[in-house]
Amino acid sequence: MASIKSGLLHRVLIFAVGFFSFSGLLEPAGAITLEEAIKSGLGESYVVKEQAEFVKTSRFSYISSIDPFLPRFDIGASYIRTISPRTPISTYTSNLTDTTDSRDAYTFTGTISWRVFDGGERFAKRRGAFSAWERQKEIFKSVREDVLFNIRNAFYVALGAKMIVGKRQEAMQATQKIYNLIRGRYDEGVAKKSELLQAEVRLLNAKIDLQKARKEYEKSLETVRSLIIVESKDPFDVEGPLTVPSYRAEYKALNDKALVIKPEIIAQQKEVDRLMNAYDQTKSAWYPKIDSVLQQTRQDTRFFPDGRSDAFIINFSFPLFDGVGRYYNMQGAMSNVNAARQRLAETRRTTSLDIARALKDYELSIDDVSLYTELVREATSNFNQLYGEYLEGKGDILNLLQSEKDLAAANENYVGSLARSRVSLTYLQKAAYIEDRF
Repeated sequence: MASIKSGLLHRVLIFAVGFFSFSGLLEPAGAITLEEAIKSGLGESYVVKEQAEFVKTSRFSYISSIDPFLPRFDIGASYIRTISPRTPISTYTSNLTDTTDSRDAYTFTGTISWRVFDGGERFAKRRGAFSAWERQKEIFKSVREDVLFNIRNAFYVALGAKMIVGKRQEAMQATQKIYNLIRGRYDEGVAKKSELLQAEVRLLNAKIDLQKARKEYEKSLETVRSLIIVESKDPFDVEGPLTVPSYRAEYKALNDKALVIKPEIIAQQKEVDRLMNAYDQTKSAWYPKIDSVLQQTRQDTRFFPDGRSDAFIINFSFPLFDGVGRYYNMQGAMSNVNAARQRLAETRRTTSLDIARALKDYELSIDDVSLYTELVREATSNFNQLYGEYLEGKGDILNLLQSEKDLAAANENYVGSLARSRVSLTYLQKAAYIEDRF
């Protein structure tokens, strides 16, 4: 009776493990590749769309900065009712009674004006608007690069988590094989009860590890789903190779190129240019302003006045004294320029540091892949040897179970090193703004 119960328990355990293993191998529908994830993420990213609107805003500001260079046309009309005793209303009318017999006057004025000289204020504003536009375009590149990095990083993490699920599935199968072997020997009276219990514990731990791996994989998929803006809750999967990258580069070449083309640095250079133009704009307050005006004025007592006067006017203005604002505004504007230059230097410094650290991390991740590859080879050889010895009745179950556990850990570490190498390369691409994709 006890033997029947033990056999039944054995079959139930095998069925449960087999069912869990089979369900673990099921893959949700809708697998996407990295290229598809990037295409979807860039097309739907809120921050990319937001920055695109900022680029449009700065472009419109630049276009509108042409207005001060163009002539201006103004029209005006007014009605005047004199409350005091009748006085001359118009000096333009040919009807003398209009100047003596009426308290009502209608005026129409048309003016065409154009600024001849303003000390460079218009040019400074336009150049500043152009620098602001260029800066927003560089910020757009930076934002896009951040989105690409986040998508790639999340994708490779998810791909690594998927492979770890597979490795833990293999570990469970190996543990199941050991358990079946010990179970058979136990039924034959060769193995001890303690050996069977130890195998059962290892099998349960393998099941728990697989369950954790699956949950981590599901979490990583949710991160990918969020980054690529997938509103549907339908299950999906990631697919693609997870291989060791072959990219190699030297720090000096990466750093020299990045200091020239990286969007963050160019954006800060454009900010320096914009603030320098703002300084030139404040400096224009020290120069006179010259305006030309062509004006026609009509005024008399009729609603459509006939009295007409045409004039061409040249206006010259220069503030001899208006306080100390002009001087200190220039000083403040130059301080802003100097602060932006310091920020540019700091951006260059942090860029160089990020590249150096990212390159070291990448090189370390490549070395880790090589070491874990060798570790997997040795762990596999060790497990096969101990398993063979145990089949011959010479080995120890503890050593066999430990070798299987070491092999499972080596496989997981190998997959993790592959994922880290891809993630570290992705970060190096971001830090050094490497446009080529690997």
